[in-house]
Amino acid sequence: MFSQRADHDRESWGIFSASRLGYLRALGDVVEQGFIRRDTEHPAFCGCIDWHSSVHGAYALLMAARLTGQHRWAEVVDEALTTKRLNAEWESLQKGDLDHELPYGFAWFLKLAIEREQGWGKTDLVPLATEIALRLEDWMFSLSAGEVIRHFQRREYGNLSWVLLNLWNWSQWKPNQILIEKLLTFTRMWVLLLDETLPPSYDNVTNEFFAASLQRTRTILSILPSDESQAWMTSFYKEECCLEPIQRVSLPHTAGLNFSRAWGFWTLFQSTQNLAFRDLYVNHIVTHMNLPEHWRDDYSKHAHWVPQFGIYAIALSIESEG
Repeated sequence: MFSQRADHDRESWGIFSASRLGYLRALGDVVEQGFIRRDTEHPAFCGCIDWHSSVHGAYALLMAARLTGQHRWAEVVDEALTTKRLNAEWESLQKGDLDHELPYGFAWFLKLAIEREQGWGKTDLVPLATEIALRLEDWMFSLSAGEVIRHFQRREYGNLSWVLLNLWNWSQWKPNQILIEKLLTFTRMWVLLLDETLPPSYDNVTNEFFAASLQRTRTILSILPSDESQAWMTSFYKEECCLEPIQRVSLPHTAGLNFSRAWGFWTLFQSTQNLAFRDLYVNHIVTHMNLPEHWRDDYSKHAHWVPQFGIYAIALSIESEG
């Protein structure tokens, strides 16, 4: 298990806390520039090169607007999500034009719909989100045993932990006891049994944008009761974490890892109150904010999606203090 380090840097946490809103504004400006583009023919989610990046672009703008008070970003999203355009998105979904967004983009859509209603009191995305949740549920529960294992191991669009976590959040937001019980059973049956195929060292691989072992950790700590999740933690995290922030980004998708790792480290800190995890969270975010060439300067490789990951990462700590 991780030790409670005596040398954790309290000063760095204070500096980071004071910098968070500035980080959000810098990231939000980049997200806006991509979101307002027309890169595709999708009716509402047409910027940011592809549908899923536009979806998490809308989420990021709403979240950043709420936390910083820059309501202009929420107005940008409102202008895109007109009734006519959302009706056209519904038609696209029914025709199968969005099937390629299953599961990754669909999972992000649930997160967007929750923020749209929770943060801004708008329910216009709920019908689409309800249908998308049903499709995600059908997809996940139809996987064979081998497919379940492979999708948990994936470090990109097919990652099953990302689906499970967002379905769980949706089942809590729109209370669905049947789905809640199914997700609990699924987590106990499958997610707890992957220690040999998803050890912490699995996250040393840096060729994609998800840290699969940390993503799995997030689902266990978020879904299972604390007595079950803490018992698992004690047996799973037996050694010091050796993940250092990525300084050199060799592939486009690697640019998302510092931020997506931070999601996991914050969940670990919230669960354990171990300051070592908080330090890892801060170090990964600050390191990547100091690499603007990998979130701001190259639209096709990074700027159309990486800032959204950063906004989500930073928002986790701000939201927990609210």
